[in-house]
Amino acid sequence: MISRRRPLLGALVLALTWLVPAGAWAQDDTPASPTTLPARQARFGRDAATRELQVSVSFRDVIDDEARRKLQSGLPTVVVFRGYVFPEGAGADPRAVTGVFQSCRIAYDVWNEVYRIQVAQPSGETSKVALNMEGVLRRCAEVRDLAIPGALNVGGAYFLGATVEVNPISQDMLEKIRRWVSRPPGSNAVTPGDSIFGSFVGLFVARIGNADRSLSFRTNTFTVPP
Repeated sequence: MISRRRPLLGALVLALTWLVPAGAWAQDDTPASPTTLPARQARFGRDAATRELQVSVSFRDVIDDEARRKLQSGLPTVVVFRGYVFPEGAGADPRAVTGVFQSCRIAYDVWNEVYRIQVAQPSGETSKVALNMEGVLRRCAEVRDLAIPGALNVGGAYFLGATVEVNPISQDMLEKIRRWVSRPPGSNAVTPGDSIFGSFVGLFVARIGNADRSLSFRTNTFTVPP
């Protein structure tokens, strides 16, 4: 599901924007639960060395022609992916049990004709360079083998409810996610009082979308391997 809005702030605000929250749906199009989100195929598995559960999924369609034009003009653009793991099945708890995050800040270097990218994930922040739009999409419009923190029940059935935004502007969620991704290694599991998790309504529906463009979906069901 994709929503749009006309840009409200200039390049200065976009340059200061970093990690921020998801949009909501129009009142007459509000999903009743995360299971009713549009479906999208993702790949789940364990890293052979670390045994971490990982997810890979593409959301390239969130970068439309308008976003491409902004990128090519040199205006900074931020793409934020947030995914929340929900138990699958009838009568399952509707609250998210853990989550994954990725934020990309992209700026076109008009002098050197390359895209400079800052990627933030729970594992840390990295700086990268893309020579063309394909490189931007590969680094910022999909996640590859992104670690899912926390201990999920082996054999349990789950799915990921995700939202992606282009140039969101909420400062409140910015600070919450910054605190989460800056935790020491190994401490990114969710606690009952973690304010960036919770119910589907709190995570998706109850927030007003401020992004230039947003995309929300649920993945296929996955079973946690041994």
